[in-house]
Order: sequence, then structure tokens, then C-alpha cells
Amino acid sequence: MARRNQKPDCQIREDAESIVPAGVPDWITPELVEATIRTWQPYYEEVLSPEEAVTMIVSVGRLFDALSPGRPP
Repeated sequence: MARRNQKPDCQIREDAESIVPAGVPDWITPELVEATIRTWQPYYEEVLSPEEAVTMIVSVGRLFDALSPGRPP
């Protein structure tokens, strides 16, 4: 599938460890935040922040939990 309004891919920052905001779950790694920004940035006019990436990651995690078989709602 072709992307519309593509922007240049994000570059992995040398200080990637600082990209994870304080207080996020341990399973959210700097690499996951970077990958999320790199994946979604082409679809947003404004530059995505690490906090916005974490919100996306947590929301997808909740959706996965809700749709997983055998899990109560």
C-alpha cells in the first residue's frame, strides 16, 4: 500500500534512551517508541512527540487485550 503525503523517515537518535517518558510501562522500549514515530509520522503534519507515540502504543495494547480470546472485558 502506498503512503500519501510521505515525509522523510525518522532517524534513530543517538540519545534514544531519553525518548521514553518517565512513568511508562517497562515493556515500552526506546526502540518501540522510535519505531512508532517512524511508522506514523508520515501520516501527521505535526511532528509526533514521544508522549504521543506512547499514547498510541498503550492504546493499541488495550485494543489487543480487549480483542484477545479468553480475556474478560
